[in-house]
Amino acid sequence: MSLKHITERDDVFARRYDYGDEEVLVADLGDAGDASVDVLGNEAIVVFEDEDGTRQIELQLPDGGAEAFITNGVLTIEVGL
Repeated sequence: MSLKHITERDDVFARRYDYGDEEVLVADLGDAGDASVDVLGNEAIVVFEDEDGTRQIELQLPDGGAEAFITNGVLTIEVGL
């Protein structure tokens, strides 16, 4: 799944911002109990719990190095362009 795909999903509120030298994706995972995100190379792996159980999403990231974190159920991925 790419950043574009997650921003197009109906079940996840997400926004994508382009600041010229940096791209930021912000997605509300809802009432995610335990949630974590790891960046491995050009991929972000997000694991969270929802009403259907534990889910894992793998996001393809553009080149440029990325930082990702989750705060209060909100996933933020910052990618330097």
